[in-house]
Amino acid sequence: MTEVRRIAIDVMGGDFGPPVTVPAALAALETHPHLQLTLVGDEQQITPLLGSVSANNADRIDIVHTDVAVSSHARPESVLRGSRNSSMFIVVDHVRQGVADACVSAGNTGALLMAGRHLLEPIPGIDKPAIMASLPATRSGGYSYLLDVGANVSNNAAELYQFALMGAVLASSLSDRPHARVALLNIGAEANKGTPEIREAAALLSDSPDVNYIGFIEGNQLFDGVADVIVCDGFTGNITIKTSAGAVKVMQRLLLGSIRSTWYYRLLGLLARPLLQDIQKELNPSRYNGATLVGLHGIIVKSHGNARQDGFERAINHAIKQIEDNVPALIAGKMQS
Repeated sequence: MTEVRRIAIDVMGGDFGPPVTVPAALAALETHPHLQLTLVGDEQQITPLLGSVSANNADRIDIVHTDVAVSSHARPESVLRGSRNSSMFIVVDHVRQGVADACVSAGNTGALLMAGRHLLEPIPGIDKPAIMASLPATRSGGYSYLLDVGANVSNNAAELYQFALMGAVLASSLSDRPHARVALLNIGAEANKGTPEIREAAALLSDSPDVNYIGFIEGNQLFDGVADVIVCDGFTGNITIKTSAGAVKVMQRLLLGSIRSTWYYRLLGLLARPLLQDIQKELNPSRYNGATLVGLHGIIVKSHGNARQDGFERAINHAIKQIEDNVPALIAGKMQS
């Protein structure tokens, strides 16, 4: 018998709030018959969006009312000082209490990280949690994973090694890659390149039987699909993920501008529309939405703040997969082996 899974949803988080998060949650409910949801947010905004829910599905939804939301511009520590009754804090606390198996939020990343670190115990052997995100890749499967993308500013060799272990476990769960290839992001492929921390982490990974370590990769290989998991410190990862998103937007604007520049290019654009639509679909940020705060005794999935319904639903699906595989327990087992 399939076990019931309950996910707490921060309905108020993100740029769009309930008009996006609630329909996405309901779509996930339709897809997963054993899913139950706790919608945390302003009941007056949530209830009108539940009008089309069937009686059976309505029984699988609980609402926890709060009209307090953490602003995207708020300082991270505000979630602990004046926003303990916010939708974000409550969903993480539900995970702490065991009331929910996981939580999903599109809210303030720093505040979510602060709440997670405050409320959830770290997995033994993990010094710092990390945030792991998806990257598009020109390979079968279509994406790789990058961590840390901003939970930490700097990391030592032991922490990078821990990130590699966690990333391999999570990649195996999310994409069924049991022998995920792990690489360290560096300024060169040679063994003598990089900071002392990176070189020491490489030595640790090379000696580890628990990681399928393939060596260093450079920035120009990020999207080649050479590695399933790419490891770096949080400062580097955050810049990398934001630069990647910016580069995609620039390419899209340049392509659109070129197509519109002459009648000849406009004609070519019409002829190539199916191809361009396929490329646009591959580069759509919603396809890669759903970053995981990994390293804690609990599952927290962070959706991008400007995600639309399909993107937020994908973040919920990430959480469901991690619940099914009990990813925190798998990581804990790796750390003890």
